Amino acid sequence: MKGTMKPTLVAVAAALLLAARPAYAYLDPAAGSVMLQLLLGGVAAFAVALKLFWHSILRALHLRTEAEDDEK
Repeated sequence: MKGTMKPTLVAVAAALLLAARPAYAYLDPAAGSVMLQLLLGGVAAFAVALKLFWHSILRALHLRTEAEDDEK
């Protein structure tokens, strides 16, 4: 089942790309600013989440034990 997923995904992506029509949309300069804010906000949120769960991630990967965390 896993082997048939990739060709199906490629076929669906190709069909969507071939069926695309022009949007005739106007993107003003503020749209770029909003996209940049979205990207930077996502990076900041990822960094905060990583910082909050860093010790749990290390324990889940068996790179650190609870005893080592308690010592610090």
